[in-house]
Amino acid sequence: MSPSSRARSQDPVDVARREWSAVHPDLDTGPMAVTGRLRMVAAALARATEPVVRAEGLTRPEFDVLSAVRRAGRSPLTPTGIAAATLSSGAATTKRLDHLTKVGYLQRAPDERDGRVTRLSLTPAGTALVDRLLPRVLDAERDFAASLSEAQRDDLTESLRTLLRGTP
Repeated sequence: MSPSSRARSQDPVDVARREWSAVHPDLDTGPMAVTGRLRMVAAALARATEPVVRAEGLTRPEFDVLSAVRRAGRSPLTPTGIAAATLSSGAATTKRLDHLTKVGYLQRAPDERDGRVTRLSLTPAGTALVDRLLPRVLDAERDFAASLSEAQRDDLTESLRTLLRGTP
């Protein structure tokens, strides 16, 4: 790669690594090549999809909660199951569940066998909302990844799957 094409292909992660190398030449900034770009991609994806759910008065994490309940179908989830499905803390999940219940998209019922356990299900309005929003969210995600070929998407999918398997 020529110096001029290398300069054109540099992104903020390359710049940060170069700057850190000047400040701390003894440190290996190699991990930033992956982790920095993952953070940037996550932020860019949020910017691409957040307006779609905001238009319906939701945050993306709230949409993810409703989606998890919708996918569960006739097997109502518990708050713990929602936290696991959305990779959220218990406190964040509780806050989202409270809000979604208050606005009428979610309902809670005690478990038939164990009254200490709460089961979550969508209201008809919640089901309609998810079913209306999901195609629009998928379109935004498709547009977001449009610069990748199918082979690149497949390769990235496998690389990310491998990375996730190795995380604690």
